[in-house]
Amino acid sequence: MQKIKATLTDLITASENLSSNDLADFNAMQDGRDPVEVFTTALDDTTHTITDGRHVLAVGGHTKGGVWFVTTKFVSVLSQAERFSFYRIIKKHLAEIRNELPNEVELTNFVALHNHAHIRLLTKLGAVFSEGLFKAPSGLLLKRFWL
Repeated sequence: MQKIKATLTDLITASENLSSNDLADFNAMQDGRDPVEVFTTALDDTTHTITDGRHVLAVGGHTKGGVWFVTTKFVSVLSQAERFSFYRIIKKHLAEIRNELPNEVELTNFVALHNHAHIRLLTKLGAVFSEGLFKAPSGLLLKRFWL
């Protein structure tokens, strides 16, 4: 398992194989969007992929402090050891991002209140969550977080 610079193909593959939680969040944020169209526009110098050599497991980036990260359905079939490796890669990458960015840049975004898997991961990574909730245009409840 490794982290590599993302390619357009990686973003398309991830978009077509989003985990059920991430797809639900994506659809609930704003009606009528196509994941492939949205994620392919996010390709920049900060965009990376985590792969097991066969599958794109996750893609993400952090343009101007807006940190984002989505997983694919392939994460759900990882063994416990593979999940730990996946987590270590994300944790190491987050530390690298923090070292590269000026201190005044906050890494932040929103997570759906019902996306328990992402909230658990964010908590393990040291996220701080807002007290209040925010409402997406669809009515989905979100919590803001900072890493």
